[in-house]
Amino acid sequence: MKLLLNEQFIVGVLFSWVAGFVDAASFLGLNGLFTSHITGNLVIAATEIIGVGGQALWVRLAVIPVFMFAVILTTVLARRHQLKLSHLISMETLVLLLFTITAIILAPAHHKSANNLPLFLTGSLGVFSMGMQNALMRESLGHIAPTTAMTNNLTQFTMDLALISGLQDTLRPRASCQDLDACRTRLIKFGSALLGFSVGAIFGGVLTAKLGLSSLCLPLVLMLWLSLKAELIFRHTDMNAGLK
Repeated sequence: MKLLLNEQFIVGVLFSWVAGFVDAASFLGLNGLFTSHITGNLVIAATEIIGVGGQALWVRLAVIPVFMFAVILTTVLARRHQLKLSHLISMETLVLLLFTITAIILAPAHHKSANNLPLFLTGSLGVFSMGMQNALMRESLGHIAPTTAMTNNLTQFTMDLALISGLQDTLRPRASCQDLDACRTRLIKFGSALLGFSVGAIFGGVLTAKLGLSSLCLPLVLMLWLSLKAELIFRHTDMNAGLK
């Protein structure tokens, strides 16, 4: 399929890998703090309110407005200032660089639970980078599956899997060939994001368990490459649009 050969599609898969890696690494290295899966922070914060979880309640709640601010900033830069996607990716890469440096220097996991300031500072940078990625994917790469939120991806993937397997035939007339083609395209689109995120999370978990948060250097290198690659991809796209 053409989708598999699309450079922007490949970039989206790699973004999913980065998000999965960073989320798993932060969960292991930042005392169970999620950077991509904000829903997880809300659930754990709720358990901490009733005294079941750990002692980082205020950190889990404080990173939520950080995520929101990252989304707002990225949206404003993309819509009002019409910042190029390559520039937005470079900005996210810069924040991810600061996140990696701060995580290595402060080593939040080595602090006692009573001192959560290093955890908040480090976690905020990670959440900010993933908030930017979530927003820029929606603003500039909306035709690609979300790379940080997998629940909706898994839901759509499962629905299409049921459709193409014929499980829905008893509920509605058999899908047309056109519908099936669209279904297969969506299966690749959402399935690849799920695969990329899952593989990234596995890598993030294994490497962080062995190397600590210095493992974040790997997704950072990939993001540096993506920021350079995106500039080439979209410069080429703009040139083709100008020729037309």
